[in-house]
Amino acid sequence: MSSLSLPEEFVLLLHKDNGGYHMMADYTAGAELGELALRGRVDLAGKKIRITDASPSGIAWIDDATALLRKLSGSEEKPVDAGTFFWRRKSRRKVHCAALSERQLMRHEQKSALLVSYDSYFPDIATREALVDRLRAAGRNECELDDRLVMLVAVVRASGLADSLGFDREERTRLKAISKGEDLGAVAGSAGPAAATLATMVTSANWMNVATMA
Repeated sequence: MSSLSLPEEFVLLLHKDNGGYHMMADYTAGAELGELALRGRVDLAGKKIRITDASPSGIAWIDDATALLRKLSGSEEKPVDAGTFFWRRKSRRKVHCAALSERQLMRHEQKSALLVSYDSYFPDIATREALVDRLRAAGRNECELDDRLVMLVAVVRASGLADSLGFDREERTRLKAISKGEDLGAVAGSAGPAAATLATMVTSANWMNVATMA
């Protein structure tokens, strides 16, 4: 599981056993931004994104996202508004589904209804449940936090996905505190400010146009 990127983890959590997914799919863009921050490619401040490393990564989605940020920042290299980035990157779920399918962490089926074809992705249940268990452990203060887990909590909680994953009130309260960068301990302390900023960016992304899937 440690080799999964933040958007891959988020997409696995989105998907249901029946091939449907929770309504927060467009927030995958927030998970992408969190991964860029974890890799030291961007700094997050307020509602602005500043590129710190635009070198090629060899990972298509990262290079695409970095290229977009460079284009948006212009020749003056101005910080990019997070809302603009999210809007331009909102339809990213299938990209990460395809990557997970290649690694056999999702099963892809093409279906049709009323002569219209569509793709369904079925998550590897064990991998997804391990992610849920890790989030639950964080919510119960039963595990040591690290930077990646703090960022995942920030996106899951701020997007509203935590409310759909069956966490109880105490767990959700603790996850909320983590997403604010509070009481993280020494190990995850470096991610606290970035996670809190990311959570604010995601929470304020009310421009999202999402639809509930079955």
